[in-house]
Amino acid sequence: MEEERAFDGLPDGRIDAIYLHWTGDDEERVFDSYHFCVARQHGRLRVVRTHDLRENMRDIGENPSAPYAAHTFGRNSYAVGLAIAGMRGANPHDFGPYPLRDDAVDALCRTIARLAARYAIPIEPDRVMTHAEAALADGYFGLDPIEQRWDLARLQPDPRPLEAHEARVIGDILRHRARQLLRHGR
Repeated sequence: MEEERAFDGLPDGRIDAIYLHWTGDDEERVFDSYHFCVARQHGRLRVVRTHDLRENMRDIGENPSAPYAAHTFGRNSYAVGLAIAGMRGANPHDFGPYPLRDDAVDALCRTIARLAARYAIPIEPDRVMTHAEAALADGYFGLDPIEQRWDLARLQPDPRPLEAHEARVIGDILRHRARQLLRHGR
């Protein structure tokens, strides 16, 4: 998998948190509302740098009209957004034609580990979280058609109703995987 180029020349500066998403589109398309997207392009899984991280190395509230990656409502200051390309038309029971794949989740966890090491971010729930966890903490988690913020509350579809505690369980799984990779230098 092509990853190295995405991490070349990472800028110095302050990054305090990492937020994890999916794009809500197909497996190829990347968006600049995130800093990195894990995508399948030209038949290969790649980590693609999609936005200048320096634009989020500041208090966004001081100048919200200046460019930045707007990945997690109210949490973009000093924060990096990572996304897996996919999940268009997904719901908790059916992940649709572009579901989360294990290799993409693995690449996401490797990206977490690399960024956590580079910016000295502890891989803990208050510093590395899924968008579902952030939405839960900020009061907008759920399946409302206007504000569907359950990204990465599940890694597999399940016929049971989505419950809020699933967001923390999956966040814990992803953080554990990233910590393991960091410990083993991968």
